[in-house]
Amino acid sequence: MERIKKFVAALEKENIDAALICNVEYSSRPTTMYLSGFTGSLSFLVITKDSQFIITDSRYFEQAKQQTKFALVEHRGTNIYDTVVGVLETIKPKVVGLEFSRISHEMYLKLSEKYQALYKPIDHIVEQMRMIKEPQEIEFIKKAIHISEEALLKVLPFVKDGVAEKDIAAELEYRMKTLGADGIAFETIVISGPRTALPHGRASERKLRMNEPVLFDFGAKFNGYCADITRTFYLGKPDEEFVRIYNTVFEAQSLALEKGSARVSGKELDFIARAHIANSGFGEYFGHGLGHGLGLEVHEAPRVNQSNESMLPVGAVVTIEPGIYIEGKFGVRIEEDVVIREDHLERLTHLERKLQVL
Repeated sequence: MERIKKFVAALEKENIDAALICNVEYSSRPTTMYLSGFTGSLSFLVITKDSQFIITDSRYFEQAKQQTKFALVEHRGTNIYDTVVGVLETIKPKVVGLEFSRISHEMYLKLSEKYQALYKPIDHIVEQMRMIKEPQEIEFIKKAIHISEEALLKVLPFVKDGVAEKDIAAELEYRMKTLGADGIAFETIVISGPRTALPHGRASERKLRMNEPVLFDFGAKFNGYCADITRTFYLGKPDEEFVRIYNTVFEAQSLALEKGSARVSGKELDFIARAHIANSGFGEYFGHGLGHGLGLEVHEAPRVNQSNESMLPVGAVVTIEPGIYIEGKFGVRIEEDVVIREDHLERLTHLERKLQVL
């Protein structure tokens, strides 16, 4: 498997004898799925140049056999760490790589007490690999986006005065699943009126009202890969202030989409959109980064924000999502999913970006 070859080569470069990927209650499910194909909630992967093992319990024996080519080690008993250590003792690695960001301190103590080795972080290795998408991964993301967009179009006729935010969110999630989604990429956001000023507000019992905005932030998941789309609509007739702010966000996003490529850093691309919003008089109302990586997780590397001075890598999928949020009044955000190419951004989302009045 090409991914394993690349992964092992990266381990060898840092003098790491074996990688131990700990997936307990989905803590490292994305990496586990990426490297092995296994999607269950409990597993430990042990990966070396010559062997790859997956350790899991009886709930997942058959699933593991179907989903991965890793050698299955069946855990039976009460302490899975003893089984993990048993595998490590057969290969005797002196340096073991761990995703430290995915494990608890308690888990680290249990492992290090039971098996003596030098434990080194491999989070950066996994991040670098997952950041650059293979063509098949991009196709899965495209499918997740297509499902999401089709679902929204089917739900828009339900967006009416008096309908609760929660009811619309539930309908949107239902539509995504009936259109072929594995599930939702994250909790669906449908917020209206002054609540649109909450960047990550949750759908509530609040009922939509005429002459107010409605913001959708949602995404389907397909074959484990996520979509992440935001659109802000207006129910009724928008006033001049809302139109001005919407157009400011639209223009900021358009500039970023036009000027983005692998020739700019995450910080530079963020600045392009941020400067336009600031020059329009709304700089203090754009508080988050311009975007983030998208893949097996809805938030992953690379970041498109003020702290990322690295060039955006060719093949990464990121969001471009400027926003303006005025407390007590309303907020506007528009979000596109794009692939970083050498000299441009390839848009994967196709929904209309201009202001739509419902």
